[in-house]
Amino acid sequence: MFFLLVQVPPVAVVIANRDPTNQRLAISLAVVFVVMFFVIIAGARRVYRHYNQLPVAKGVDWRLVVGGYFTLIIGMMIFGWLNQWLFHQAGTANNEIIRQLLNHNLIITVVFVISSFTLTPIAEELIFRGILTNLFFNRTALWSKMILSGLVFSAAHTSTTIISFLLYCFMGMVLTYVYRQSGNLKNSILVHGINNLVAMLMMVMSLAGS
Repeated sequence: MFFLLVQVPPVAVVIANRDPTNQRLAISLAVVFVVMFFVIIAGARRVYRHYNQLPVAKGVDWRLVVGGYFTLIIGMMIFGWLNQWLFHQAGTANNEIIRQLLNHNLIITVVFVISSFTLTPIAEELIFRGILTNLFFNRTALWSKMILSGLVFSAAHTSTTIISFLLYCFMGMVLTYVYRQSGNLKNSILVHGINNLVAMLMMVMSLAGS
């Protein structure tokens, strides 16, 4: 259910972009977009707390956060190179879809960009790490949880090649490792948020320059 629900908020952006000059529609759909995310986060948080297998660790483990982020960067560079070499794709289909959602209406673009490194990481980490990894396998089954979370996380992102699918699967596995090793979902949320922030800034800059 949460897998499907988290796909819904971007629909509001798609609808708003059909009439980018309609500011009232943009504001209304921006509110709908944010409210949907808050509802999803509230529901996912409740389920996560019910099934959580780990005692919540206090504070942020910055070594895991920094190490997790740089592991993501290295992995994305390798998979990106393979994707370009084997399939001649400079980026993933998922990133291309995101790019197409931007630069139509200023209000929608600002809300979407901010949510990409705030609301989206929180919702996705609650669902794909917090809920999923605690529902399946016993507490010590790290690799099984990493693989399951990686596969489902990748399935939630658009891929047109096996390499881009593996890229998102790798991302999901790294985020699962950060969460399970730290025992605190804040750490994987931070890694996810930093990754999305950097990616979104690069995307916005490329659109501004074009």
